[in-house]
Amino acid sequence: MKITHRSKIQSFILASALGIGLSFASPISAQVRSYILDSNGKGLTDLGTLGGGNSWARGINDAGQVVGESSTAAGVSHAFITGSNGLGMTDLGTPGGGSGSAFGINDAGQVVGDSFMTSADIYHAFITGPNGVGMTDLGTLGGVVGYSSAWGINDVGQVVGDSFTAAGF
Repeated sequence: MKITHRSKIQSFILASALGIGLSFASPISAQVRSYILDSNGKGLTDLGTLGGGNSWARGINDAGQVVGESSTAAGVSHAFITGSNGLGMTDLGTPGGGSGSAFGINDAGQVVGDSFMTSADIYHAFITGPNGVGMTDLGTLGGVVGYSSAWGINDVGQVVGDSFTAAGF
């Protein structure tokens, strides 16, 4: 990620809006919604949901693509990605059939996070291709039974995360 003074300020403003958005809850419905603040700091845009009542923004890239998790109409949380400037939320699904969340995105739109693997009752880290297309299970990174999560990705595609095996619990 090439950061100039201007883009650093814009990224800070956008990231700050995401953090603020996490705390906006409607007192009537007690729903958590995520927002993106435009680069001039004047307009908030509701990112929406995947059909449920809640969304949580977790990461943003220089194009304003936002990732996180949102509840679906079925009441399950799925990872999501938006288009540029936070527009148009897309369900990334889950590789294991359970819930999932996205935590990081790079400038190519590769997304990382974790997904609950219903068949094994554990979480596995995942990565997608550019613009959130094609989810790949990264496994437990060692050990037969374990947990892994991917927290961030840089523009070269290097992933940072954590992994615990049965011996680590």
